[in-house]
Amino acid sequence: MLLDETSLAVQGDIFSGEPTTACSAPGPAPVQPEAGTFGIPPVIWGVMAASYGLFFGGLILGTGHDGRAMFMIVISILYTLMYFGTAFALNSLRRGSSREKSQWIKGRFDTLTGPMSFGSVFGQMLIVPMMFAAFGLAIAVIRFTVM
Repeated sequence: MLLDETSLAVQGDIFSGEPTTACSAPGPAPVQPEAGTFGIPPVIWGVMAASYGLFFGGLILGTGHDGRAMFMIVISILYTLMYFGTAFALNSLRRGSSREKSQWIKGRFDTLTGPMSFGSVFGQMLIVPMMFAAFGLAIAVIRFTVM
């Protein structure tokens, strides 16, 4: 079954030479309510921002003595600020809305594949930023150890 531009479903076998017939398209599928706050607790946002801060701090301490390196680090910081700024702006759009459905149900995060504990959400969302922080700090430690 194919849909044409007028939302009519067209049925037929294009290889058999049979004429196609039009029938009405099925109704809209049920959708999950919009989560304007992404359902993420503020503590996760805070740890994520701190991790990126440590990462960039380590890069600045380790490689920031060169003007070209600082230029690239500043560009990366601006991209990170855009990432957090976009999330903050989208989160602010829905503040005070009574239609908001919380994804935290009885201490668990409700996902499409089932509920997850806070620790699972924390680990899955923060493993990469925390490893970036460790990498940035390792660069700074290596620089100060070698130099």
